[in-house]
Amino acid sequence: MNERIEKELNALANKLGKTNEEMVQKYNDIAESNGLDLENDRQSMVALTLTRNFVRGSLKGASSGGSSFGENAFGFLVGSEPARDVQEWRRKNLLSDYRTNANTVFNEERCAEVVLTDAGAYEKSQVVDGDVETKNIPHLPNSAIEVDENKWIVPTDNVKAFMSGDKNPRYGKPLPAEEWRMRAHFIGKTENGDYQYWTLGLKNEAAKQFNISNFEWLHLNALFNEDRNACYGIKGRTLASLRLNKDLDPESDNYVDTSGLSMEDLLGECMPEYIADLIEIEDFHTTQAQNPGMKLVITDGIVSSMNLKVNEKTGNRVIWIEPADANYGFEDDDVPESTPCWVPSNVDIDFGVGSDVIIIGRTNQTQKRDEDGNYLEDEWNPVSLNIYGIFPRVALGAPVGETVEENDVDFW
Repeated sequence: MNERIEKELNALANKLGKTNEEMVQKYNDIAESNGLDLENDRQSMVALTLTRNFVRGSLKGASSGGSSFGENAFGFLVGSEPARDVQEWRRKNLLSDYRTNANTVFNEERCAEVVLTDAGAYEKSQVVDGDVETKNIPHLPNSAIEVDENKWIVPTDNVKAFMSGDKNPRYGKPLPAEEWRMRAHFIGKTENGDYQYWTLGLKNEAAKQFNISNFEWLHLNALFNEDRNACYGIKGRTLASLRLNKDLDPESDNYVDTSGLSMEDLLGECMPEYIADLIEIEDFHTTQAQNPGMKLVITDGIVSSMNLKVNEKTGNRVIWIEPADANYGFEDDDVPESTPCWVPSNVDIDFGVGSDVIIIGRTNQTQKRDEDGNYLEDEWNPVSLNIYGIFPRVALGAPVGETVEENDVDFW
């Protein structure tokens, strides 16, 4: 970013009472949404002009009591997916494919090749719009992957345009070494709206630092898109805005009396398309897998067993649930297996066996293998659930695993 643009963005930030980082992020967002390449001098000035227009509109809205830079909302999280580095899998897959067929990967514009020349320069070769371009670059990007002595590949963005038709401003540019994403599921309402279901998307540090319990009434500030039923974290603001309603002074203006609200009722009203009976979970899984859209399920059951030992590979614990209204007989064949639910570390288990719980997560079904590890055709294990959130209707007992060591008997 050139000095002139940086100075003007700082001045615009002061006008809006925003941080410089927030204003730069808005400038980048405006450029991206309009398909502008910020490395092109003319297009970067176009983006600056559009940013000025945004600031004028914001100031005009503020003078009439409105705001166009984020909205306050009130509600609760029903589930949170673990934060993940979306580039990790891509990098591993790219390296594997490159070692198998380097020419194909290169020509598909999935990477650039960089070599260190005898003159000590980094020479980059890359296919852009079907043509090979070669140039010297001052240094290696931090996402470079060494593939040979003095040779690297750099993962590149080969998507020219988004599904909306907008140009991708990152086309041909190096992909970051890390790119953290986190998605939470939120039922809430903005200041002038009604309760509805939103997906909440967070990036990078905000994604890694997000640590809010599910099914707690809370306040937050984010960018809301009603057309997509989605809201997006604002860098430097959304995490700082999070406030649990129970921690506020009941006499304060922000406090909300929730005595007349039912989280379970709002789940049913705002997310009916994701609700499934546990006894029919396999049919639900098959139907949802065959259709596009969000893969999410809300079901309920009685906790029949649990194992709180953390799986070293996945970090999960496991509970088993079964339908509360199942009409089982007394023969062995009449009793189906309970459904396993894999619970990540960010979801609390503060209940015991026999508890009546609502589960929010994603269905999963793996193919059976024989003794040699080969897949068996058309044979599948029972459906399991990857958990995003748990709401205990009735919490009984204590979680299994909170036991006293045998030699710890001093209390006696």
